[in-house]
Amino acid sequence: MQSADKNSVSRQDFLKNTGRVAAATTLAASMVPRVHAAENNTIHVALIGCGGRGTGAAGDAMSVKNGPVKLVAMADAFEDRLTVARR
Repeated sequence: MQSADKNSVSRQDFLKNTGRVAAATTLAASMVPRVHAAENNTIHVALIGCGGRGTGAAGDAMSVKNGPVKLVAMADAFEDRLTVARR
């Protein structure tokens, strides 16, 4: 038995509408031009702990010759260590 509520949707109506939405979405997606961003192979390095060992490890990572490397972040609990490492 079905409810007499005018706002209720039958299962068949729901499936029809879902199929229509899926078809429309697929059609719209096929019309969008294929555009891709250029590939970026840069290795991003973050230095956490700017003491001797951390700074040395970051320096080693920055000297790798296999590809572009970029230092993107630095953090330390002591501001003076951060300032010295940044230089």
